[in-house]
Amino acid sequence: MNFRSASKPHLRPFLPILLGFAAFLLITGGDILRPTYTDWLMEGDPATHWLGWQFFRHSPFFQWPIGANPNYGMDIGNSIVFTDSIPLLAFIFKPLNVFLPDTFQYIGLWVLICFSLQSYFGWKLLTLFTQDEWLPLIGSVFFTLAPACLWRLHGHYALFGQWVLLAALYFYFTENFSIFRWLGLLAVVTLINAYLLVMVFVIYSGDLIQRCRLKQTAIVKTVSNFFVGTICIAIIMWAAGYFMLGTGVGTGGFGLYRMNLLSLIDPDDIWSKSLPDHKGGSGDYEGFNYMGLGMLGLGLIAGYELLRNPKIGFKVKLIPIVVISIGFFLYAISNHVVIGTHEIFSYYLPSITEPFTNAFRCSGRFFWPVYYLMYLAIFYLLFTGSTRSTAITFCAIMLFFQVIDSTAVWRTFRNKFVYSPAWSSPMRSPIWSDIAHQYRKIILVLPRNQPTNWMPLSQFAAMHRMAINSGYFARVNPEKEQAAKDRIVTSILNNELSPDSLYVFENDALWKLASSQISASDIAGVLDGFRILAPNLRDCRNCNTASIASVSVGSRRDFDVSMKRISFTSNSTGQKYSSYGWSHPEPWGTWSDGDTAFLILNVSNLPKNDFELLIEGHAFLAREHPSQEIDLLVNKQYVATLKYDQQSNGGARAVTIPKRLVMENNGQLLLKFSFKNPKSPAELGLSDDGRRLGLGIVSIELKPTD
Repeated sequence: MNFRSASKPHLRPFLPILLGFAAFLLITGGDILRPTYTDWLMEGDPATHWLGWQFFRHSPFFQWPIGANPNYGMDIGNSIVFTDSIPLLAFIFKPLNVFLPDTFQYIGLWVLICFSLQSYFGWKLLTLFTQDEWLPLIGSVFFTLAPACLWRLHGHYALFGQWVLLAALYFYFTENFSIFRWLGLLAVVTLINAYLLVMVFVIYSGDLIQRCRLKQTAIVKTVSNFFVGTICIAIIMWAAGYFMLGTGVGTGGFGLYRMNLLSLIDPDDIWSKSLPDHKGGSGDYEGFNYMGLGMLGLGLIAGYELLRNPKIGFKVKLIPIVVISIGFFLYAISNHVVIGTHEIFSYYLPSITEPFTNAFRCSGRFFWPVYYLMYLAIFYLLFTGSTRSTAITFCAIMLFFQVIDSTAVWRTFRNKFVYSPAWSSPMRSPIWSDIAHQYRKIILVLPRNQPTNWMPLSQFAAMHRMAINSGYFARVNPEKEQAAKDRIVTSILNNELSPDSLYVFENDALWKLASSQISASDIAGVLDGFRILAPNLRDCRNCNTASIASVSVGSRRDFDVSMKRISFTSNSTGQKYSSYGWSHPEPWGTWSDGDTAFLILNVSNLPKNDFELLIEGHAFLAREHPSQEIDLLVNKQYVATLKYDQQSNGGARAVTIPKRLVMENNGQLLLKFSFKNPKSPAELGLSDDGRRLGLGIVSIELKPTD
């Protein structure tokens, strides 16, 4: 084909950009461009995208890594990367922070940029296969309205930047190779999202291979370019804070968040008025790859053209990208292959794959490059197999069908972005402002990822430039999280609270303990539904503390133990001694859940001799997990290791607690069970239970020794 354009060449690139802008206005209404409009962000994932930026903008300007975000999450936090706050724009706007309003969001601008660049690179990609003016322009609208991309407007805004995949495919298919162009794209995508980075890097590697096969670059130069790209990515990742988690990047879920084999024709209820919804697994939404009614129609026409004329050119260029596509497809459907609600088959993956599959558990996303290649293949077959007028007619008609068929979801998005209800924090009492001036930190007891009230607490901390030890993060390091919990438990046990920190309690046992130890200048009570302990707040002369509801504070006697058996079965008294690390009680007893678990005991009658602690229970064992070792520490002092295996699992184990450990803390004992290798039934393929089980405790009993 050699259709000539009649428009001015220098104006052509602006047409798809304008089309992208028009699509942005049509679908979002445009209100989200207002930098102070944040109500549309105050839910789930979008909230932490924005709050991550709100903390980051006030972090030290000169710091390493540059993307570190120390006040959001504190000990369990990490960097701007792991709140999906689009580091690319965060780095651009942080130097301008002094000129920005206190409430400022750039995510609306990002959505606009993505609409325009999605259209632009869709257009650029199609211009490689025709010189006609209108066909690439119409095709670019299909790319802009691709359901797999628009679906991310539900809240995954970094992942809405799928234009980087179109840019990578354009670089792959363009005639001339440019390492500088590729390095620029790799740098940009590294500062957008790790999933998109992996996809772009794989396409980059495929481009290097095909250029070598086409004799455009020598083998030495190909290898050199590969390492240059890898080093460029590694340096930017280091600067952005990707490596701050250490070993905490991996998490479970691979095989759950997969692509269903029906996803190409599954409109997921609201994406089509014409096609039926197909039920699937609970995590199949991550593999949403519906083509759109219009593209499915064009696919049928393109299939006919392929059958009529099966000859396809540029075969050498196709080989690497076809191999890559097969790999992406196999990863996307995971090792649990399903069609609808039926699992066709599954297979075992070797443990060597776990670091990658745990880090990139949402495998359904990896079909996106294949998805856009299917778009490209359909248009290529139409462009090369039809006359100009026929191709334009087919594309225009199917575009009309696609737009009309998906208007329901567009209305949904428009309502979401334009008519979001005004968000109101539950922290309404005027004294919160006084509290913000008294303390530098908010300490949640105990810190964890995505606790119940993470959003209002984090918003309050960000607004008042305070630090907070919790939040909502894509990943946390479980070892750092556990260490942070241990430090807080120890500080509460020793009544060593930090005077610059406001403590907010979720944990019942620790609340009782901490509130029983307050000094005359401390306040423990309930404020707007939050249980708070405010050190030295009574000393604040200008603080009206009357709105803090008085509560019946705890007493050390709440943890008193007698020389009787304490049961941990349902409806027993054992639960009041469980500070954290324990699951819900069951008729037989209570499982531990995690790497550590704590019990708090108070011995009212101080001993004359050592104590003997009898621990009745059993470890979680299976054929693939035949043993468990548990270190027991009392008041931070190691006292014993409990060993369980298939031959010896159950019954009571006796441990001696030295008298000095009881006496030195006035009878208060903190029992820490540290599990060497807890496993979940889900990990072992035994059930869907994701709890990391160690010890199933039935009872404990303290006995004085003779």
